[in-house]
Amino acid sequence: MNKIKLPRFPPRKARNTSTLINFVVRWLDKYQLLLNPVPSSSPFNLKDRLKLLLLTAIDRTSISRKARDLREQNLPIPSGEATLAWLKTKSVEDITASQQTGFYQFLESLPENFQFARKQGMLLAIDFHTDPNYAKTLSAYICKGRKKASTHQFYQYITVIWLNAPEPITLGVQLLPTKHSTFKTVQSLLTPLLTQERIVGVLADGGFYNYDLIQWFIHKQIFFIIRGRVNAGVKPLVQKYQEELRQKGTHLVVDYRVNKGHTRKRLPVKLALCRAGDRIMALIVPPTCVLSGRRIYDLYRQRFTIETYYRQMHRFQIFSCSQHPAVRFIIVLLAFWLCNFWAYFKALLNLLKPTSRRCRVDFVYTANDFCEFLRTSWDRTLFNGQGVFSRR
Repeated sequence: MNKIKLPRFPPRKARNTSTLINFVVRWLDKYQLLLNPVPSSSPFNLKDRLKLLLLTAIDRTSISRKARDLREQNLPIPSGEATLAWLKTKSVEDITASQQTGFYQFLESLPENFQFARKQGMLLAIDFHTDPNYAKTLSAYICKGRKKASTHQFYQYITVIWLNAPEPITLGVQLLPTKHSTFKTVQSLLTPLLTQERIVGVLADGGFYNYDLIQWFIHKQIFFIIRGRVNAGVKPLVQKYQEELRQKGTHLVVDYRVNKGHTRKRLPVKLALCRAGDRIMALIVPPTCVLSGRRIYDLYRQRFTIETYYRQMHRFQIFSCSQHPAVRFIIVLLAFWLCNFWAYFKALLNLLKPTSRRCRVDFVYTANDFCEFLRTSWDRTLFNGQGVFSRR
């Protein structure tokens, strides 16, 4: 095996530990990712389970295959089947309730530049994230959508991401059942943040174009930008002002009323029509908004940071796993947690950068570097001259 050059890790606490993987496990244990106690009859403890799950999330192979390779080396790591059986006894609701507290506690441990950004106010982005399911069996958490990634069945998650932080930070993840209420889900995720943090705005795509949700935002006096859906009455208004946009400019703000289904309920809002090339984007904003159309469009463009963030998250997430929703949810949560840790350590690196322009920064701490550091630290701890397990 070729020797991998490890990047220098800035946190003094991490350098003093034997391996970084133990540091991450202690951190996850501190924030109580899994609150339920370990049964006394269990031959393995919670820390070993977390180590196996972290190893699985980093190295992109299934839990059972990873456990088989570990058993071939006669290592004292719990079997994948036992870990899966333990996880299947936990419900998605229990995991959601326990991990949400950990995300809020994680905010308190962030460096000074994150704390300064918190005082200035958080710009949040909410989005639906899908994880493809290749099995033939269906569960209450699998939804159907457009066919992509060789399948049309997906596990569907809703995520809350802090956009204007020095590095994007996940503040909440929830696995959605097939029959769910978008309004109730967003309300449960954002209510704790609204009571504890200063929220300057919420950005969302057309999946959150919902009468009840928009009404709740207006009632709470939250600034929001939600993309209007074509099949929800926005298209006629876009066609009406299309010629005016081409002649007078690229941005226009008009009054609009959001309809609630076939009822007679109407909610007054403002609609920002923004032209980007040949396409016209309709953005819903509160009726009290005084921003220009250009400013609204520039703010909404920050939501596209989520797509880059998801690509980073997939670098920490395995491609396939158990079809049990609780197990899949744990793997997705660990991937988002690893993204948060990477953002934390990358922010510390930015603080160590020289202030002089003549000094050249010859190292950029990427997600791949962080992933390689974790995996290599784990290999050195487990195998110590016994050879590296196969990655078939």
